[in-house]
Amino acid sequence: MAQTPAGSVTTLTGDVRIERAGTTVAATPGMALDVGDRVVTAANSRVTITLTDNSKLELDESTSLVIDQQTVGATSRNTKLSLFTGVVRSFVSFTSSPTPNFEVHTPNAVASARGTQYDTSTDTQERKEYKDCRRFTQVSVYDGTVEVTNATNPGAGSVQVPAGHKTLVACGFAPLPPTELGAAAAGTAAAGGLGAVAGSTTGLLVAGAVVVGGTVGGLAAGGVIGGHTNKKSKSPSQ
Repeated sequence: MAQTPAGSVTTLTGDVRIERAGTTVAATPGMALDVGDRVVTAANSRVTITLTDNSKLELDESTSLVIDQQTVGATSRNTKLSLFTGVVRSFVSFTSSPTPNFEVHTPNAVASARGTQYDTSTDTQERKEYKDCRRFTQVSVYDGTVEVTNATNPGAGSVQVPAGHKTLVACGFAPLPPTELGAAAAGTAAAGGLGAVAGSTTGLLVAGAVVVGGTVGGLAAGGVIGGHTNKKSKSPSQ
Protein backbone atom coordinates (compact mmCIF):
# COMPACT_ATOMS: atom_id res chain seq x y z
CA MET A 1 0.00 0.00 0.00
CA ALA A 2 1.23 3.47 -0.83
CA GLN A 3 2.18 5.55 2.18
CA THR A 4 0.70 8.99 2.85
CA PRO A 5 3.40 11.64 3.42
CA ALA A 6 3.11 13.32 6.81
CA GLY A 7 6.22 15.50 6.98
CA SER A 8 9.90 15.19 7.74
CA VAL A 9 12.45 15.32 10.53
CA THR A 10 13.84 18.85 10.82
CA THR A 11 16.38 18.54 13.62
CA LEU A 12 17.19 16.04 16.33
CA THR A 13 19.53 15.39 19.23
CA GLY A 14 20.29 12.06 20.87
CA ASP A 15 18.54 8.79 20.09
CA VAL A 16 15.31 9.13 18.08
CA ARG A 17 13.62 6.11 16.48
CA ILE A 18 10.92 5.72 13.84
CA GLU A 19 8.67 2.65 13.99
CA ARG A 20 7.00 1.77 10.70
CA ALA A 21 5.32 -1.42 9.49
CA GLY A 22 6.92 -3.56 12.16
CA THR A 23 10.43 -2.21 11.71
CA THR A 24 12.40 0.35 13.71
CA VAL A 25 15.04 2.65 12.24
CA ALA A 26 17.11 5.53 13.56
CA ALA A 27 15.79 8.96 12.59
CA THR A 28 18.02 11.31 10.62
CA PRO A 29 17.66 15.01 9.68
CA GLY A 30 15.57 15.35 6.52
CA MET A 31 14.07 11.87 6.88
CA ALA A 32 10.56 11.63 5.39
CA LEU A 33 7.72 10.60 7.70
CA ASP A 34 4.47 8.89 6.74
CA VAL A 35 1.03 8.74 8.31
CA GLY A 36 1.07 5.84 10.77
CA ASP A 37 4.69 6.33 11.82
CA ARG A 38 5.49 6.24 15.54
CA VAL A 39 8.24 8.59 16.70
CA VAL A 40 10.04 7.64 19.92
CA THR A 41 12.64 9.75 21.73
CA ALA A 42 14.99 8.24 24.28
CA ALA A 43 16.21 9.92 27.48
CA ASN A 44 18.08 13.17 26.81
CA SER A 45 16.83 13.12 23.19
CA ARG A 46 14.57 15.51 21.26
CA VAL A 47 13.28 15.93 17.73
CA THR A 48 11.56 18.62 15.67
CA ILE A 49 9.17 17.58 12.90
CA THR A 50 7.74 19.76 10.12
CA LEU A 51 4.39 18.50 8.83
CA THR A 52 3.22 18.87 5.23
CA ASP A 53 1.07 21.92 6.16
CA ASN A 54 4.13 23.61 7.73
CA SER A 55 2.92 23.01 11.27
CA LYS A 56 5.76 21.97 13.58
CA LEU A 57 6.09 19.49 16.41
CA GLU A 58 8.76 19.44 19.10
CA LEU A 59 9.00 16.16 21.01
CA ASP A 60 10.74 16.18 24.36
CA GLU A 61 12.75 13.28 25.76
CA SER A 62 11.07 9.96 26.60
CA THR A 63 8.14 10.72 24.31
CA SER A 64 6.13 8.34 22.12
CA LEU A 65 3.83 9.81 19.45
CA VAL A 66 2.00 8.44 16.39
CA ILE A 67 1.00 10.55 13.38
CA ASP A 68 -2.50 9.17 12.79
CA GLN A 69 -3.67 11.62 10.13
CA GLN A 70 -2.15 14.38 8.02
CA THR A 71 -4.12 15.59 5.03
CA VAL A 72 -3.85 18.88 3.14
CA GLY A 73 -6.58 19.80 0.67
CA ALA A 74 -7.63 22.87 -1.26
CA THR A 75 -10.18 23.87 1.38
CA SER A 76 -9.26 21.84 4.46
CA ARG A 77 -6.40 20.49 6.51
CA ASN A 78 -6.63 17.76 9.11
CA THR A 79 -4.04 16.54 11.58
CA LYS A 80 -4.46 13.93 14.30
CA LEU A 81 -1.68 12.88 16.65
CA SER A 82 -1.69 10.28 19.45
CA LEU A 83 0.58 11.02 22.40
CA PHE A 84 1.20 7.97 24.60
CA THR A 85 3.97 9.24 26.85
CA GLY A 86 5.99 12.40 27.28
CA VAL A 87 5.50 15.92 25.98
CA VAL A 88 4.87 17.44 22.55
CA ARG A 89 4.76 21.12 21.67
CA SER A 90 2.56 21.96 18.70
CA PHE A 91 3.07 25.01 16.49
CA VAL A 92 -0.08 24.93 14.39
CA SER A 93 -0.33 26.76 11.08
CA PHE A 94 -3.40 29.00 11.02
CA THR A 95 -6.49 27.94 9.11
CA SER A 96 -9.87 29.58 8.62
CA SER A 97 -11.65 26.23 8.90
CA PRO A 98 -14.76 26.59 11.11
CA THR A 99 -13.96 23.41 13.04
CA PRO A 100 -10.77 22.40 14.86
CA ASN A 101 -8.54 20.55 12.43
CA PHE A 102 -5.47 19.89 14.57
CA GLU A 103 -5.89 17.39 17.40
CA VAL A 104 -3.55 15.88 19.96
CA HIS A 105 -5.03 12.77 21.59
CA THR A 106 -3.83 11.23 24.84
CA PRO A 107 -5.40 8.14 26.46
CA ASN A 108 -7.87 10.38 28.32
CA ALA A 109 -7.97 13.77 26.57
CA VAL A 110 -8.23 15.54 23.23
CA ALA A 111 -6.78 19.02 22.60
CA SER A 112 -8.11 20.66 19.41
CA ALA A 113 -6.88 23.85 17.74
CA ARG A 114 -7.25 25.78 14.49
CA GLY A 115 -4.13 27.93 14.59
CA THR A 116 -2.06 28.20 17.73
CA GLN A 117 0.94 26.87 19.60
CA TYR A 118 0.67 24.60 22.59
CA ASP A 119 2.26 21.74 24.52
CA THR A 120 0.73 18.38 25.37
CA SER A 121 1.89 15.75 27.85
CA THR A 122 0.49 12.77 29.69
CA ASP A 123 1.58 10.37 32.43
CA THR A 124 0.34 7.69 34.82
CA GLN A 125 2.10 8.73 38.00
CA GLU A 126 0.19 8.59 41.26
CA ARG A 127 -1.22 11.83 42.68
CA LYS A 128 -2.54 11.86 46.23
CA GLU A 129 -5.29 14.33 45.29
CA TYR A 130 -6.88 11.74 42.98
CA LYS A 131 -7.44 8.37 44.60
CA ASP A 132 -7.41 5.39 42.22
CA CYS A 133 -6.59 7.63 39.24
CA ARG A 134 -3.48 6.94 37.17
CA ARG A 135 -4.02 8.98 34.01
CA PHE A 136 -3.48 12.73 33.79
CA THR A 137 -3.31 15.15 30.89
CA GLN A 138 -2.50 18.84 31.13
CA VAL A 139 -2.81 21.54 28.44
CA SER A 140 -1.13 24.97 28.69
CA VAL A 141 -1.81 27.60 26.04
CA TYR A 142 0.45 30.53 25.18
CA ASP A 143 -1.17 31.79 21.98
CA GLY A 144 -4.59 31.25 20.45
CA THR A 145 -7.25 28.98 21.93
CA VAL A 146 -7.34 25.20 22.47
CA GLU A 147 -10.49 23.17 23.08
CA VAL A 148 -10.01 20.31 25.55
CA THR A 149 -12.35 17.34 26.07
CA ASN A 150 -12.09 13.99 27.84
CA ALA A 151 -11.66 11.24 25.29
CA THR A 152 -13.10 8.65 27.69
CA ASN A 153 -16.05 10.82 28.76
CA PRO A 154 -17.00 13.15 25.87
CA GLY A 155 -20.43 13.74 27.37
CA ALA A 156 -18.81 15.67 30.22
CA GLY A 157 -18.35 18.63 27.91
CA SER A 158 -15.30 20.66 26.94
CA VAL A 159 -13.43 23.78 27.95
CA GLN A 160 -11.95 26.52 25.79
CA VAL A 161 -8.45 27.31 27.04
CA PRO A 162 -7.29 30.81 26.01
CA ALA A 163 -3.74 32.08 25.77
CA GLY A 164 -1.97 32.30 29.11
CA HIS A 165 -4.12 29.60 30.71
CA LYS A 166 -4.04 25.85 31.38
CA THR A 167 -6.39 23.00 32.24
CA LEU A 168 -6.03 19.50 33.64
CA VAL A 169 -7.76 16.21 32.75
CA ALA A 170 -7.73 13.39 35.27
CA CYS A 171 -8.98 9.90 34.37
CA GLY A 172 -12.63 10.12 33.31
CA PHE A 173 -13.42 13.52 34.78
CA ALA A 174 -14.44 16.57 32.76
CA PRO A 175 -11.81 19.24 32.05
CA LEU A 176 -11.14 21.65 34.90
CA PRO A 177 -11.96 25.31 34.33
CA PRO A 178 -8.94 27.11 32.83
CA THR A 179 -6.60 28.82 35.27
CA GLU A 180 -3.87 31.34 34.59
CA LEU A 181 -0.35 30.18 33.92
CA GLY A 182 2.25 31.36 36.40
CA ALA A 183 4.48 34.23 35.34
CA ALA A 184 7.53 31.98 35.63
CA ALA A 185 6.04 29.38 33.28
CA ALA A 186 5.02 32.01 30.76
CA GLY A 187 8.47 33.56 30.88
CA THR A 188 10.17 30.23 30.37
CA ALA A 189 7.91 29.49 27.44
CA ALA A 190 8.64 32.86 25.90
CA ALA A 191 12.32 31.97 25.97
CA GLY A 192 11.53 29.55 23.14
CA GLY A 193 12.49 25.95 22.54
CA LEU A 194 11.03 22.90 24.15
CA GLY A 195 14.34 22.20 25.82
CA ALA A 196 14.12 25.43 27.79
CA VAL A 197 10.69 24.50 29.07
CA ALA A 198 11.50 20.87 29.64
CA GLY A 199 13.03 21.58 33.00
CA SER A 200 9.87 23.05 34.46
CA THR A 201 7.77 20.45 32.69
CA THR A 202 9.78 17.63 34.15
CA GLY A 203 9.07 19.08 37.55
CA LEU A 204 5.36 18.93 36.84
CA LEU A 205 5.59 15.35 35.69
CA VAL A 206 7.52 14.31 38.76
CA ALA A 207 4.85 15.95 40.86
CA GLY A 208 2.30 13.82 39.06
CA ALA A 209 0.91 16.50 36.79
CA VAL A 210 0.53 16.12 33.07
CA VAL A 211 1.05 18.63 30.28
CA VAL A 212 -1.10 18.40 27.19
CA GLY A 213 -1.55 20.94 24.48
CA GLY A 214 0.04 24.32 24.58
CA THR A 215 1.14 27.28 22.57
CA VAL A 216 4.29 29.09 21.60
CA GLY A 217 6.67 29.50 24.41
CA GLY A 218 5.58 26.88 26.88
CA LEU A 219 4.29 23.46 27.62
CA ALA A 220 0.57 23.44 27.45
CA ALA A 221 -1.31 21.47 29.97
CA GLY A 222 -4.59 20.14 28.96
CA GLY A 223 -6.77 17.79 30.77
CA VAL A 224 -10.14 16.74 31.77
CA ILE A 225 -11.11 16.43 35.38
CA GLY A 226 -14.74 17.13 35.45
CA GLY A 227 -15.41 20.31 37.31
CA HIS A 228 -14.43 18.91 40.69
CA THR A 229 -11.77 20.49 42.84
CA ASN A 230 -8.57 18.52 43.16
CA LYS A 231 -9.06 17.60 46.80
CA LYS A 232 -12.67 16.57 46.49
CA SER A 233 -12.66 14.88 43.09
CA LYS A 234 -14.00 11.36 42.97
CA SER A 235 -13.87 8.78 40.28
CA PRO A 236 -16.87 8.68 37.91
CA SER A 237 -17.91 5.37 39.41
CA GLN A 238 -18.24 6.82 42.93
